[in-house]
Amino acid sequence: MEISRLTLSDQEQWPYIQRQCVDFFRRYSHRHLAREGYQRLLSLTAAELKEPGNSIITATVRADVGSVPVGICFVAEYGAGACMIAVHPLYRKRQIGSSLIAAQLSAVGRLKCKVAIHHLASLQTCFRAGLQAIALENDPAGKPSLIMSGELPLFPSPSAPNADTIQEGELLCQNPS
Repeated sequence: MEISRLTLSDQEQWPYIQRQCVDFFRRYSHRHLAREGYQRLLSLTAAELKEPGNSIITATVRADVGSVPVGICFVAEYGAGACMIAVHPLYRKRQIGSSLIAAQLSAVGRLKCKVAIHHLASLQTCFRAGLQAIALENDPAGKPSLIMSGELPLFPSPSAPNADTIQEGELLCQNPS
């Protein structure tokens, strides 16, 4: 399995890639994702994707037809605009979700997202990725959600990747599977 940051070699690719991402989220999120996140992804332009705090990280496996996505994590505005993650059901319970979130944190430097407290798998994924619960809020429907947050240390170890050293398209993690 490879985890890497999505890059566009040609901006004309974006509508096609954007549609694939939206379809993946709709197919594999089990409707646990907020409508606002979908709308933010649909309104995102190719230029905005390159701005700091906006990122799409994918987990792929090699197949006969080439690389196939098994997980996607989208973050807009360091998570304040959107923070969505989905993993194909056949690849769940392998910590792909937490690897995607950890890769996002490495790519953008800081991350904040809202997770419904009844969605235990998502909370566990965030905690495994190194995020911490910093607040409790009610969503618009009045259901409680934890605000999860993470930030890269100011003085990381020399071998640890950080937002300043990661280039778009760089392979962030590779696990055999």
